[in-house]
Order: sequence, then C-alpha cells, then structure tokens
Amino acid sequence: MSLLDQSIEHYVLHEKTWKFGGGEIYNPQGEKIGIMKRKLISMRAEIELRNPDDSVVCIIAKKLVSARPIYDVKTPNGDLIGRGKRPMVALRGSIDMYDSEDNMIYKAQGGVTKWNFVITDPHDKNRVYAEIKKGDKWRDVFAPAFNFKDRYVIRIVDPNAPRLMLLAYAIIIDNVYHDK
Repeated sequence: MSLLDQSIEHYVLHEKTWKFGGGEIYNPQGEKIGIMKRKLISMRAEIELRNPDDSVVCIIAKKLVSARPIYDVKTPNGDLIGRGKRPMVALRGSIDMYDSEDNMIYKAQGGVTKWNFVITDPHDKNRVYAEIKKGDKWRDVFAPAFNFKDRYVIRIVDPNAPRLMLLAYAIIIDNVYHDK
C-alpha cells in the first residue's frame, strides 16, 4: 500500500526515540505504510517522507533564516510544493500552509496546549480537511523526563484532501511545537 493511497482515512505517526524526527507511519490496522527519515546532522532539520519500499515521497526542511518557524515541503527532485508558516502572533497554536505560489491553502488551529489541531480552509472554518491529535499528550504532563518519542493520529475528514500535505502538516506542527 502506498503512503498516499486515497483509501487511507487514518495515519498513525510514531516518532523514534530522543525526538530525532524519524519514525514509522502506520494505518489503523497496524500495518507500516511509510517512514519518516530525518538526517541526523542537518541545520535545516530535514525529514524525508518515504513509502514502505523506501522511495522518497517528499522532503520537509526548515528555513535557516527567518523571524518565525517556516518549513518548506519539496518533491524528491527539490521542487517547492508547499510551505508551512507559524503566524507572527498566535495566542493558540496555529500553522498556516501555503502552496508554491504563496497562496494560503490550509489553516491548522490548535488549542492552548497545542496537542490537537483542526485543519480547515483558510476562508471557511466550517470546511474541515483533517484533524491531528497528539496520542501521548498526558505523558508530556506527568512524565516529561521520559518523553522520548511522540505519537500523532491524523484523521482524514475530507476524502479528497491531498494526503501528502496533511502528513507534511503533522510533521511541521510537531517540529514547531513539540521538538524544541
């Protein structure tokens, strides 16, 4: 099964130990359907999303010089397909996603704790594309010293939403708010 298969309605992202940003991606049945592979020594915190056959689907990398966290989403050959940006001022967790032409295409709005996010149309908050939930949030509260890895669940609400951008969105949110 391909990581971007349209039949997938839920993704479960398991980050590896010590928050290096790599790990596995599973479907709800526990089958491995993808891999997050982070370059260990990279100033841009580069992460590759890969299919189970190890073919690269996209590359997510942090911009080096910026007043706020900005992450580029690129094809395997380096073409920009999206960009995630944290707004300059946000009281609650928020990340905006732009296309390659710098048009805002999605808005992820989270709560004060920044554990759960709803991805909507930036112009119509009632049009929901997906929900991202942190699966191990209480461990962050009660055992932060043992918080070596994160788990996220992405529930696809709109079956026509592009899986690639939603997966990249979850990784960007984790990097901005939880992997400091």
